Amino acid sequence: MEGDKSKVFLAVTVAAALALGLVGGYYYGFSKGTAFGKSTLLAEQKSAEEQAIKDAQEKLAKEANPFSAETVNPFKGGYQNPFEGTGKTIFSQ
Repeated sequence: MEGDKSKVFLAVTVAAALALGLVGGYYYGFSKGTAFGKSTLLAEQKSAEEQAIKDAQEKLAKEANPFSAETVNPFKGGYQNPFEGTGKTIFSQ
């Protein structure tokens, strides 16, 4: 009879410890943000967001730079006389 009580007590103690460990691990995992790969997913999203911001900033910097080779150069064709072909001026002979 005494052996049956100790086996039941041991089984109840093991079940309670297991349940307490599962609840504690679940709570600790969610409080740290590591449950089910949550921290890994958040890190990947953050790095992708930072890369997108960096790419957008580089694109805006290239578009805003008037001296870059990618922008339109108004002097590309060389010098053009703005008064040529407009007719006679008071200074022409």
